[in-house]
Amino acid sequence: MAEKSKRSSRRAAPTEPLSETMLARFERLIPEDERAAASEAARTLTLPPAIRLNPAKSAFGTIDNLSARYGWTAAPVEFCASGYRLTEAAVAPGTTVEHRAGAFYIMDSASMLPVSLVEDSVFAGKPLILDMAASPGGKTTHLVSASGDRGLILANDSSAGRIGALRKVLKNYGARNQLVTNFSGDWIGEWFPERFDFILLDAPCSMQSLISIDSHPMRPISEREEAALAERQSRLLTAALNALRPGGQLVYSTCTLSPLEDEAVVDSALKRFGRTIDILDVHRRLPRPAPGISAFGSTTLDQRTERAVRLWPHRFKTAGFFAALLIKKESAPDASSPPAFRPFTKSGCRLPTAAEERETAAALEDLFGYDAAADVAAKEGTLVFRDEEVWAVPNRVLSEFAELPAKSMGMRIASRRSVGWVADFDWTTHVWGQIGAEKIALDPPEVERWLGGQELQRGDRVRTKGTNLFLTDRNGVPIGIGVVSGERVRSLK
Repeated sequence: MAEKSKRSSRRAAPTEPLSETMLARFERLIPEDERAAASEAARTLTLPPAIRLNPAKSAFGTIDNLSARYGWTAAPVEFCASGYRLTEAAVAPGTTVEHRAGAFYIMDSASMLPVSLVEDSVFAGKPLILDMAASPGGKTTHLVSASGDRGLILANDSSAGRIGALRKVLKNYGARNQLVTNFSGDWIGEWFPERFDFILLDAPCSMQSLISIDSHPMRPISEREEAALAERQSRLLTAALNALRPGGQLVYSTCTLSPLEDEAVVDSALKRFGRTIDILDVHRRLPRPAPGISAFGSTTLDQRTERAVRLWPHRFKTAGFFAALLIKKESAPDASSPPAFRPFTKSGCRLPTAAEERETAAALEDLFGYDAAADVAAKEGTLVFRDEEVWAVPNRVLSEFAELPAKSMGMRIASRRSVGWVADFDWTTHVWGQIGAEKIALDPPEVERWLGGQELQRGDRVRTKGTNLFLTDRNGVPIGIGVVSGERVRSLK
């Protein structure tokens, strides 16, 4: 299940009675020589906050200088090259300006597993990627980094209430080549048969583990509810495999240790699809093996389920987690139907006229001090208007998904206000190294006032009203876009 928030991963209270219940339930599934360690972890393991660095924004801080600035002691996440546990954190990572600028994402370290299992070659070129249950977006941003933000990611979530968080996370991270949709995953296989190069299905689950953390709290669950979840997971995995092209790969993952929702779901897919799919052995991607199981209770599964990864908390000092990497070896045609449809003209977006495009390109170059329109075109995008905003939209969206009802696509560059064009902060952090316009470093009291929502007395009558000032802290990390109004500098959000 997708991570639920950006809060630090830590033990949720109270946990002991439920942890004991879960330990008693799962103990026979744990290898005998690991049971003592598993029991100790269930009773005492506390998970520190963890972050995954955004390589596209590494100029804002490496793990070494972030640790020096904020009094962090960082330990690498063993299976994720860009992940770190903060075993000591004098300053909470979520309160830093680097976090605000999208330099890292806060997530449970176990949630870094699914994308880390995939070979880099899978993301080579310009892959078409589906994140089937994407919100709040932590794993989607991991996919952005793994693919170098090339190709296109369709980030879907069935919950309308979770779409806002997903859009915000992708925008803050600086993900250009994506579109966000809000559909039941059950339809994806019929709408897009054998279309995607890679699919992540981080399925909704019961969150049964040996420890409980804020982002994945344990709760009592009935056998009936667990069976219903497993049935839903099987439907989603079937739909995902139908949407996967021959030769494509898929990660199925959950944050539960329930075999009914983990290996049994994968076993069901192996039976349904037969020789057309297989499970890849990913244990060489880990510092040491963490195999799945092929039997529980009176149930015997396909032995290939042992190729999956089962993170008992003691194995890598994480929350409980499961992941399996599948490959589609042959075509397996299934039912298809036309996808949901909405004319592009009804989306609220429109393509500029040639004259508007020239005028907007000139305005953006004046605003940022670099040729933003040329940058968009070079990365296979198009300038698109949405009301009084200009966006960078991937060409692939316009050519392949223009009539699919989407909640957002691409990135906003700037908005036209009464004072003129105002730069989007997330776009600004995304292209920070290219910006040639004036950047102004504020002293610490000014940074505090600005971040607190106050205006600054930093304007002067030499600068024209409406001039955008690109504000940083003393370390050169962007903190906002100030708009000159006389002697004041205001934030127009």
